[in-house]
Amino acid sequence: MLFQSLDNKKECVGIYVNGELFFSEPPIDLTHTWEYTPALKDLELEYASLYCSGKTLAEVCPEQLKADYDRVSRKLKAFINSFLEAKVSLKENCFYDLTPTRFLKEYCEIKNRITQHVFENYPRPREYEFYKNFSVFIESISARQLNVDKGWLAEKLYDIQGKRLWDKVNSGATNIKYNLFGSVTGRLTVTENSFPILNLNKNLRSCLKPTNDWFVELDLNAAELRTAQALMGRKQVIGDFHEWSAKNIFRDELTRTEAKEAATQWLYNSQSKNARKYDSELESVYKKQAMMVMYHVDGAINTPFGRNIPCDEHHAVSYLNQSTLIDLFHRQILKMNEEVKKTDSFVSFMVHDCVVLDLSDKDKNKLPDFIRLLSDTRYGNFPVNVKIGTDYGNMKKVKIKV
Repeated sequence: MLFQSLDNKKECVGIYVNGELFFSEPPIDLTHTWEYTPALKDLELEYASLYCSGKTLAEVCPEQLKADYDRVSRKLKAFINSFLEAKVSLKENCFYDLTPTRFLKEYCEIKNRITQHVFENYPRPREYEFYKNFSVFIESISARQLNVDKGWLAEKLYDIQGKRLWDKVNSGATNIKYNLFGSVTGRLTVTENSFPILNLNKNLRSCLKPTNDWFVELDLNAAELRTAQALMGRKQVIGDFHEWSAKNIFRDELTRTEAKEAATQWLYNSQSKNARKYDSELESVYKKQAMMVMYHVDGAINTPFGRNIPCDEHHAVSYLNQSTLIDLFHRQILKMNEEVKKTDSFVSFMVHDCVVLDLSDKDKNKLPDFIRLLSDTRYGNFPVNVKIGTDYGNMKKVKIKV
């Protein structure tokens, strides 16, 4: 049965079905809707927004409904603007309690018709179940307030970026709202009203404190280079990849840092001195030309996770590698999170290819288990780099025995 939710907050249960509104207890036999809402997390539903890769209602609206959709959209914006002007918080109130019933029915009926259009005209994505599970996961992050130390941040008002962050936080941006479909490669972006975690200045990171006892940052060692090797069927190097690279590819002629930079620059077509100098050695290991033949077809790369990304030859390897890595990493996070959910700790946020846990002291003995789950990938074992700190700006590298 096709339906729409009236609010996306867990505590606000409101449903539109067949021209009627229902509150508290949703009707039975609900099957299809536009997008996920936490209030209905236990139901097995199909989400149209995942069928169309996160496009907006306006973007997928059929021509015959555009006039009606534009009209109700203008009304919706007018209501929201009136709430803002009256300083009525949509975080603390259910949307349907503030809006006329007549409008709710009108808006939801148009939304229903657009949703039906998507289900009838868009194929179910191959990776639909992953998109669904990851959407639920990032929604759980969005629902959690960050522990922002406003006292610490207030001391940074002399700095332009500090003042901007202060203004954003005080306008209500204390949650991280990810967009699963914000980039062609699968890298997460954040919405305009989100806390700006992805471009947070390093000098301002200390404003974020854990809710529990520790922040623990986990990222995969040499993840992009390991992914490139995996794409060509090579087994994973045991231990630190960059040290192995300095010895086995560059014959100890480069330092670990230089080896890391040279290999990455070469892989992504940089014309740096070392990338040019060691071209044949790097090609013998990474086989970039063979990778192009395997994955770049008809002007697009086709990743192992089902993405088809149009691109020219110059960007093909970078798109392929970065997309494969981020899709792999997100799946590892979901796997790890199944264990994290059983504890008092939780995933606080992600920044590209690293994940930050909010760790309780009582769960410290479980950290090796979390690391093992993150590192055990379909492409072999990726060692995990670990940093721990009492705020996000003061994280120190540690070694955890797993």
